[in-house]
Amino acid sequence: MTVKTIALQDIRCMSFNIKNGYDAMEANGWESRKDMVPGMIRMHRADLIGVQEAFYSQIEDMQARLPEYKWVGAGRDDGHKEGEFACIWYLEERLEVLASGSFWLSEEPDTPGSRGWDAACNRVATWARFKDKLTGQSFFHLNTHFDHVGMVAIEESAKLILKRVHEAASDLPIIITGDFNCTSDSSPYRVLTGQQGGEGLPELRLHDAEAKASYHHFGPAFTFQGFDTKSLAAEMFPQYAEKSPQGLEFQSPIDFIFVNDKVAVKTYAILADHRQGTCPSDHFPIIADLAFTS
Repeated sequence: MTVKTIALQDIRCMSFNIKNGYDAMEANGWESRKDMVPGMIRMHRADLIGVQEAFYSQIEDMQARLPEYKWVGAGRDDGHKEGEFACIWYLEERLEVLASGSFWLSEEPDTPGSRGWDAACNRVATWARFKDKLTGQSFFHLNTHFDHVGMVAIEESAKLILKRVHEAASDLPIIITGDFNCTSDSSPYRVLTGQQGGEGLPELRLHDAEAKASYHHFGPAFTFQGFDTKSLAAEMFPQYAEKSPQGLEFQSPIDFIFVNDKVAVKTYAILADHRQGTCPSDHFPIIADLAFTS
């Protein structure tokens, strides 16, 4: 069976940093976006979504608007409801959770609320082992959000992710989604994709879904747009902002979907949907149609 003959069995996976709920009543605050985010998920018919930056109150709003979906995850500050979530949403009629959990991107990954290395914030990863109800195939999904300041933390987080995923799911199809706060020319990206090794790192071969896609990339070349506020991008991420004739802007994504050799990527896109110029988030979501090859 070739990849092109199993369209009905594809898993449509999305990674979506929805922008947290601070300043909810501002022009680009959550109140003006809380219908747009779930509307975009439903419109693109995602089966599996890695969501970053969600507050528990935002999760409640999304659940009320997306009753056909369920989610797993933990707040990064206490392991319960406090702080941002890097949660995993899934279409209940299609997918069944076999096991799930969270760990922290730190030297003490099993300690809720722990902060690692030189990070500015607590950072968490959520994982789930799923069964596809349509095919019976099991697979593993991890979703995370790397720090936006600590360069040591970003690279060490990449190493920790590799080790944890290898321990949990080296024999399964693997999908990793997230806001990685690094670009494809960075050391953490090279660690994740096996281009840069290190002592004690497993040989877990991951691929950027964009590079592995059977069909050409659709959409813009970048994912963070800061609600088109270039000064915000420069202030928050000076290490990745570049001067161009148009001003300060990103030239490549910082959000990614990674897969292992057991996953084929049919399509990949960065979605620039908006409503009269208002984007659902300060990040464009990314989406890919995936097929399990074994």
